[in-house]
Amino acid sequence: MWRRLLVCLLLATAGCNTPGGSDAGAQTPTVTPVPVPAEETLAPGVTHEGVTNPRALADAHADVIAEPSYRLTVNRTVRDPNGTVRERLTLDLALASDRAYLVDTATAGQDAPVFLGTPPASATFWSNGSTYVRKLTRDDRTTYNQFTPVEGAGTWRYWAQTVPFGGGRATPQAFLTRTFRAVDTTVVGRAAANGTTAYRLRGNATTERLEEGIADPRNVSLTATVTDEGLVRSLSLQYVGTIDGERVIVTRTVAYRNVGATTVERPSWFDSAVD
Repeated sequence: MWRRLLVCLLLATAGCNTPGGSDAGAQTPTVTPVPVPAEETLAPGVTHEGVTNPRALADAHADVIAEPSYRLTVNRTVRDPNGTVRERLTLDLALASDRAYLVDTATAGQDAPVFLGTPPASATFWSNGSTYVRKLTRDDRTTYNQFTPVEGAGTWRYWAQTVPFGGGRATPQAFLTRTFRAVDTTVVGRAAANGTTAYRLRGNATTERLEEGIADPRNVSLTATVTDEGLVRSLSLQYVGTIDGERVIVTRTVAYRNVGATTVERPSWFDSAVD
């Protein structure tokens, strides 16, 4: 699928009340606090026991980010036990409420995605929804150009959904549903600020694959922060698995920031791309 997306993109870019009374000698009733039930909903799909309905949480997250602006940063690295990078993807997307965007992305490693061409490569893309421009650096050479999206490659959805979460028909919902379904989590903390409560989740065991192509996941470590409305503000995942029988170490981080407060400016190199 990444190969097909590469072709598309390269073509496109060439309380309780107690009763009152008047008896001064009456004994004040003793009120026994009632424990909060474990099944109390803290956020969509989340209770004190952790994520109990991954799909509900994923859908709520998608609803939260459906219209406002935000900044999305993603890092995914696959290494051999000796530290050699087999695959690396980084992405930093600023998405405005009108869906103008500015994205910086880079790839490295022999097995990295090829949507920028043969890794290593880095690029910056900008669009206001009608004009699309690119700055690409590869083989120690930087080029600038305009392009037209082909089969969705280069649109804001491509950068907000497809590239960060695995290519093909990937979406944040699918990624979050699969991850929280595979890893058992518990709530380990909470914090409140500006009228929003955020819950910190932790998980360290799975019996399912976390992603296609990587088998036998173990030594899992997951941390995440989820707001009471269902926004997964951050997620950090690390585990050991195998690719074609060879041991690898996988790390992935995802973070949503400045929701509703992100702006996008035209890049300084814009004229070089449209001349």
